[in-house]
Amino acid sequence: MKTLKQLLIGGVVGFVGVLLLLTLPSLHVEKYANIIVIGLFVVVAILLGVSLLFHIQIKKLSGMEFHGDEEDEVDVIKYRKFNDYSLLIQSSSVIVLLALCFALIASKSIVLIIIGIILSLVSYLFTFFMMHLMKVVHPERNIPEISDPKFTEKLLDEADDGEKYIIMHGLYKSHNLLNSILVFAIVGSTIYSLVSEHSQLFSVILMALVLLIVNGKYLLSVRNK
Repeated sequence: MKTLKQLLIGGVVGFVGVLLLLTLPSLHVEKYANIIVIGLFVVVAILLGVSLLFHIQIKKLSGMEFHGDEEDEVDVIKYRKFNDYSLLIQSSSVIVLLALCFALIASKSIVLIIIGIILSLVSYLFTFFMMHLMKVVHPERNIPEISDPKFTEKLLDEADDGEKYIIMHGLYKSHNLLNSILVFAIVGSTIYSLVSEHSQLFSVILMALVLLIVNGKYLLSVRNK
């Protein structure tokens, strides 16, 4: 039942994606490039604003003293807010990159390009603050510096068995989802190339390389354990 549900969702997503690709050539996206870029910038600004709010709330909770069950409840709140913060920051980084690329390719507005670069730097700073915030959420743990060459291994060592299971479960699901999305993207780009005069061969090759590298890295890591 679960597999059937995933196949149905994948089919719907694939159908909608292909439908959008088929109608894309007639939309003349370049005409609305500035509006699209500005809209994406607004989304990024909102995400960064909410992230900053979460950052302040976590710092405030960490500076207060709680006891007993109340302390456990606050720890759960901080943990969830930190994960929400991480999701918003990573999402803003991707969206601002998309907006910057759109500004460079379609808009070609110097002002929008400069704004995109500034927002990219701000998103990067928020990512840096995310590692500091992790130490605030888990002061009892020896969180490694992000510049540490063995950052991933040391970070996993600091997690307990339950947290390791959650992390591995999430990463495995993300790995499978990435595979599916890349395959749909390759098929969609090929169809777009066939129905339009714009070849997406470079994008297809690039996505295929990413797919090979991601799967190769995962399988070799599992094999060598």
